[in-house]
Amino acid sequence: MSVVPEYTSSSGDFRSDTFTIPTPEIWQTVAQASLGDSIYEEDRDTTLLEQRVSKELLGGRMYGNLEAQGLFCVSTTMSNQLAIRTHLNFAPPYSVLCDDRAHVYVDEGAGIAVLSQALVRPVKASNDRFLTLEDIKENYVPDIGDIHLAPTKLICLENTLHGMCFPYDELKRISDWCHEEGIKLHLDGARLWNAACASSDRSPETYLRDIAALVDSVSVCFSKSLGAPIGSMLVGGPRFRAKARHLQKQQGGGIRQAGFIARIANHCLNSNFPKTITEVSRATRAFWHDLHSTIKRDYGMNLQLAHPVETNFIFVDLAKSGINLDKFLEIGEQNGLRLFDGRLAFHYQNIGSESLCALKKTFDDVASYYQKHDYKPGERSARIY
Repeated sequence: MSVVPEYTSSSGDFRSDTFTIPTPEIWQTVAQASLGDSIYEEDRDTTLLEQRVSKELLGGRMYGNLEAQGLFCVSTTMSNQLAIRTHLNFAPPYSVLCDDRAHVYVDEGAGIAVLSQALVRPVKASNDRFLTLEDIKENYVPDIGDIHLAPTKLICLENTLHGMCFPYDELKRISDWCHEEGIKLHLDGARLWNAACASSDRSPETYLRDIAALVDSVSVCFSKSLGAPIGSMLVGGPRFRAKARHLQKQQGGGIRQAGFIARIANHCLNSNFPKTITEVSRATRAFWHDLHSTIKRDYGMNLQLAHPVETNFIFVDLAKSGINLDKFLEIGEQNGLRLFDGRLAFHYQNIGSESLCALKKTFDDVASYYQKHDYKPGERSARIY
């Protein structure tokens, strides 16, 4: 039987910003955690975190609701699926419209179909970056009484999506139209922290509040970029939260003594938002600028992006760059790196000089290899969507 090696460092791990390791300071916070039962809403640390995120960070208001409340969940997959099912009110046949690359559609185990019994209408962004109001209008199903159809009752957007920020002005247009049409709007904001820190015209704190005011519900994650090992927050109005909490218990998401998890999440918020996340974004953009220019100058290889670099992700289109995925992973492993494909995720534990040098050397070695060998497409392709 093979033995899994102990995972002691995330400095060379660029697979995702979820691959951070709890620090000693994180574990030290556990000893002071409250011990109440969060299912009965008797845990102090959980309640304080729910109030902090919903009231302080997100401004206490969602669209048309001045009493936003938070519901602590174990993951953003759970918080997203709770939001979708709650908005649909257990009454199919309805449809949900989202980007065809959206996490709720691609990466949540067919949760919408299984848990909400709703048709998913995936839409390709005409600009290859984010859905526009025009994209939505062309693809939504109106509720006109036709029994052959599954009317669109919910639109799910994502910020960030593949590291790209959803423009505020476009989100505002979509929000206004949705609410004129009686369509609910949920935002998967797992990496909303990163979008907030990348905003050029608003402070991170203002950005969060302005975005929250446009949607009916939002989920934010504590294990992506912030460094917590577990946790997400679903925020919406009081009636929405009450329904979502009922469904959470039904789906096995109730936590008894959640205080230690909530306390860790709160500690990571204090430690990494907004300063550290801002530094990671800057380091990511700087690395890409240096990498692209030096690889082209030194080896004549023109690395191609699948998406623009706006926050903490670099999506290298390996096929368009003339790089075989298996060869890329092989050379990365030789340099002590953990990689999935051309999607490179940066976080506060892998932006040190040693990690970035190893990543840079990987691309140097790849480029050097292709000076002597022809590019041959592999059987596997990089997952760049």
